[in-house]
Amino acid sequence: MISKVWSVGVLLVGCGGGLQPVPTEPPPPPAPEQTDPPLTVAETPLEPDPDAGTEPVQTAVSVEVGSATGWTQFHGGPARTGASAAPAIARPKILWSHQVGIQGWLNGPLALGGDLVIVSSSGKLHNKPDAEDGVVALELRTGKRAWHARFPQDANGVAANQTHVFATCDDGHLYALDIRKGGVAWKHAGEGKMYSHPLLVADKVIVGDGAGNVYALAQSDGKLAWKLTLSGAIRGGASADGSHVYVASQGGEVAKLGFDGKTAWKHAVKRPPWDGRGQPEAIEVYSPPIVDQDVIIVPFARDTYYEDVPGFLALDKKTGRDRWRAKGPGQWGNVRSTAALVAGTLVYAEPYSGDIVGLASSTGRMLYRHTVGPCLFPSWASPAAAGDVVYVPRFDGTVHAVRASSGKELWKIYLGDKRHAGSTPPAAPASRHGCDWEVGVGSSIYSPAAVSETGTLLVGTAEGWLYAIGG
Repeated sequence: MISKVWSVGVLLVGCGGGLQPVPTEPPPPPAPEQTDPPLTVAETPLEPDPDAGTEPVQTAVSVEVGSATGWTQFHGGPARTGASAAPAIARPKILWSHQVGIQGWLNGPLALGGDLVIVSSSGKLHNKPDAEDGVVALELRTGKRAWHARFPQDANGVAANQTHVFATCDDGHLYALDIRKGGVAWKHAGEGKMYSHPLLVADKVIVGDGAGNVYALAQSDGKLAWKLTLSGAIRGGASADGSHVYVASQGGEVAKLGFDGKTAWKHAVKRPPWDGRGQPEAIEVYSPPIVDQDVIIVPFARDTYYEDVPGFLALDKKTGRDRWRAKGPGQWGNVRSTAALVAGTLVYAEPYSGDIVGLASSTGRMLYRHTVGPCLFPSWASPAAAGDVVYVPRFDGTVHAVRASSGKELWKIYLGDKRHAGSTPPAAPASRHGCDWEVGVGSSIYSPAAVSETGTLLVGTAEGWLYAIGG
């Protein structure tokens, strides 16, 4: 349990972070896509803070964390598989909801033991400073707020150990916050924005910035251990196994490093052009690599959708060379989420569709593709698994629970509108094109899901609410 000392103080936290449907063949290449989702004001507005100034002001409380095990990093751990041994939910119900501010594609929650939830926030407005930007700590059992470390710009990825919460920010800093009260223990400046999910490995925290720099910093004091520069921004971050770190950039470079920062290999990964003519082009990576037994799996984006080629590839751990490129019939979009890897199956919500997909992690071949909702072009939210059940948030505001091996839908729950959350979603107007860029009603789910050790599913929405779902 969390014990609190409700002592109030003031701390300064220095953070500064015409559309077309899918056409029939032969389609013309569309205009370039947005690289960040167009999040807007939450439908249920957060109350303004009349005392907010240009510097963030934090109400300090004290929490004691009994355990720092569980979902302490993005996608559950350093391998970024999204898998857990938690008990699966058979009949979902909303246990609690808490208004934490807009949940963007990097605002994935953490669950430490059975005690504490940590979640970053984009506040009332995405890509603009406001009083709700920052990091929030909540009681896992009740959803009651413990503390809020307020940032003057959007907070992004978070990770936590027994003593600190590590958070990247749009002002270009990594912040180490005292896990008891949310005060700043130390900070490290990068170049440009820091988008990435922090990786905790050994005694280091590893992050990337918008200039393509990867930093390894001491968790205790932020001292720089090593630095690597890749081509293009580090959007999702790094992953790791027991001996090496793997990182990919938006410019298509993928690297393997020892924990000491020595580069084992570094490759520029390319893919064929859309029309099959001309020179190969660099992939765009928004996700940390997914670590499997002898390969790393890289989801990627490109200029448009492709026929029969899902946006996944696998590289050999030892050499960095291609092991497979994904294959499957149909049209495939740009993958900016991180699939869950469960018992040899990669499960995720395919963009440019209404589908949930399973790919074989050993070959990249499609195992199944099932339509579960309306066709939508975007898909940003990363799924999370409890045993062989995968919770897949979709852009339409609905979470689907599916069996990893078959894709069979077990249940679904709507969260896209607070007034209707947990019940039947409001009727959306019929699509004029068959596939849309925005939901017709309510709000979307952009952010990654998380699962606590006790089996509670945590999902945030663009409306600004974080939901805890149990059985």
